[in-house]
Parts: sequence; C-alpha cells; structure tokens
Amino acid sequence: MIVAVCPNPSVDTVVNFDHFKGGEVNRVVDEQFFPGGKGTNVAKCIKELGEEVMLLGFWAGPTGKWIKQQLKSRGIVCIGPEVDGWTRSCYTYRTNDSFTETEVLGVGPVIDKNRLQQFYHLFEEAVKGSSLVAMSGSWPQGAPEDAYASLVETANSQNIPVVLDATGNRFAKGLEKKPAAIHLNKKETAQFTGMQNIRGMLINLADKVAMTAVTDGKRGLYLMHDNNILHGKLGLENIHSAVGSGDALTAGLCVSMVRGYDDKSTTRLAVASGAANCLHQEIGMFYKKDVDKLKDLVIVENMEMEIS
Repeated sequence: MIVAVCPNPSVDTVVNFDHFKGGEVNRVVDEQFFPGGKGTNVAKCIKELGEEVMLLGFWAGPTGKWIKQQLKSRGIVCIGPEVDGWTRSCYTYRTNDSFTETEVLGVGPVIDKNRLQQFYHLFEEAVKGSSLVAMSGSWPQGAPEDAYASLVETANSQNIPVVLDATGNRFAKGLEKKPAAIHLNKKETAQFTGMQNIRGMLINLADKVAMTAVTDGKRGLYLMHDNNILHGKLGLENIHSAVGSGDALTAGLCVSMVRGYDDKSTTRLAVASGAANCLHQEIGMFYKKDVDKLKDLVIVENMEMEIS
C-alpha cells in the first residue's frame, strides 16, 4: 500500500472558451470537473498503474465530499479530518488564444491545531506497514512551515521511504529530514539551488537526498541517483494538455521505487506516465495502456556528473 498525502485537495475545473478577453464578459463553451490537488492526482495515477493507494487529506464541505465520492468510485480509500468551509476549487482556462492553459488556484480552508494533530495521528497510523509515502502540493491556511518535515520524520522513524514534491519553505524544511526522493521542475530547482545549469542543480542536491527528479517540460526528466544522472525524453506529436503531467510523473516514480526498478526502468516509467497525461482531457490522469505503449519509446541517456 502506498500512502499519498494531499493536504490541500481541490475540485479541478477545466473551463473552455472560444476566446477570453480580460475585463469583459466571457461565455464558457463547456466545463469539466475532476478530483484534484497534486497528491490526489498522484493517487489516481498510482491506482491506474496497478498499485493500491490510500489518500490522506483535509476535507471540507460539499466539494470535499464530492472529491471523496469520486475517488471511492475508483477504488481509492480517502482518510483525513473534516474541517469547516469548502475544499478549494482550481481552474484551468483553455482558449484559442494566449490565455490557454491559464491556471487559477484556490486557497483552501483554514485548519486549526486540533485538526492538524488529528491529521498527524492519522498519518502515523496509515504509514504502518505501507511501502512508500508520496507527499505533494500545498497546505491549507493555518498549517505550520514544518508540516512536511514532521511527516517525513514520522515516516523515517518507521523506515518508510518518502517521495516529496513541494515548494517553498515547507519543501526546504522537509528536505532537511532526508526523504528518499524529491521531484521538482527546473524553475523550482533553480529557485531552490540558485543555479541554472541542470548538472549543477543536481550535484548541489546530491548530498541532501538519495534520488532527485528534475523535470524540464518537453525536454524531459533528469534523474540523479547513486552519483549517476540519466536524461529521459519522449516526443509527442499531439498534446491535449500538459497540466498535471508532473503529478503523473511523480506517480510513475513512486511505483518504480515500490517495484524495485533500476534507474533506467524508473526513468522510462516516470517519463511515460507524465507523457500519457498529455493525451486526454482529465487533469493529472492517464490510461495504463498508454503508459505501456509509451515506455518503449522513451529515450534514456547517461549524463556526466561534472559541471560543463
């Protein structure tokens, strides 16, 4: 069982326009609703790849109830405290102009100390006997800066590997507690390390974490593990949407670790998972049959550790 942590789930709404004009009335062509939030997307994709997964989050109001119902129908167990308010909504605007793929992210409910302690307790119980923990995304208002650090420390005390995909101070503090692996995109990695060179970024992180996955959009994945850097890439001709591809890639990384794949196989599955997300309308989701087809098309190359 993999435990996925999504502190701030959302109803992901895809809103389609013919054209979008700022400051004017815009009529929607159609809209679609999906259970979302980074950790929710990771959980959906892990389940699609054939592994059992449990999702821990804070749930609020009708939107939180709807997300849990949607995930239950997919065979995903959801746990976590009920809090006041509504679970947030996030929006992706798709248009025929420059506004396409614009994202608007809701802030989420406010949590208090009692609900936070309940969350920590549920996490401690959930990870007992689990194979891996995936932690992804933001936290609701009221969560402390060391929230991820506390969870990583708890998992480490039970010898459960953690994959951390987050940003900002919560990521930095979580990294200090030594998760097994991290996933960032290139922009986030540059902000954290202060470097622009991919090799430099990875080498900077080498003494902080055993495995680092850095994604760079269509340029692919750079995976560092055991003083070895692999570059995996896959060209797609028809891309429906790339939103949520990072979460899909994180799921591929988690499943690879649980199954004990070598680094090249891990790179292939992770890249294929991220790419498969681009083929369909739903955000942060794919079909396993697409991943299976794409895996063999992923090009994996070795990179030198030295900074050029």
